[in-house]
Amino acid sequence: MKKFLIFTCSIFIAIFVVKLFIPNSIPSDISEIYKYCVKNGYSTEYCFLTDFSKPSGIKRFYIYSFKENKIIHKSLCAQGLGPNRNIFQFKSKFSNEIGSNYSSLGKYKVGILRKMSNPFYKEGYNLHGLESSNSNALARGILIHKGNVEFETFPLPCLPVSSGCFGVSTSMMKHIENIKKQSSKPILLYAYN
Repeated sequence: MKKFLIFTCSIFIAIFVVKLFIPNSIPSDISEIYKYCVKNGYSTEYCFLTDFSKPSGIKRFYIYSFKENKIIHKSLCAQGLGPNRNIFQFKSKFSNEIGSNYSSLGKYKVGILRKMSNPFYKEGYNLHGLESSNSNALARGILIHKGNVEFETFPLPCLPVSSGCFGVSTSMMKHIENIKKQSSKPILLYAYN
């Protein structure tokens, strides 16, 4: 029992240290994302970014300000774990297949806020996949919505999980709502690995 407690404490300390030193990672092609937004009529003030190369226990969903050239808000973000919901799966998998329960990479148009059938989540933003890697997002019911636990921080690198949706914190949902209300143009979400 004593060895187990020492091991568990060591894991939590290691995770805490890792969280301190993992920097925010803006994709190297952010200027290309901006050009895409200009060309296709998306907001040139903000975009949403999700860095799936980071563990889900580290804040990896960002609101990026093009004008300030920086991340202005960040949140944890759930990741789809596939049909078996294996929380010990450390290598990320992605799929665009209906029923896969995996997350998908690429560019999305953030759509309207809609009511969800699950009363816990209440509502979420439809996502329209813009690339072959996520073209089934709307048919799969992929949304940005409040996460499955009320989280701002989480101690483990492999949680929380989803069925492919972008589950974020309640405060991030409020930031998204404010940006959506202010913007006369659609907002782009870019998920990368």
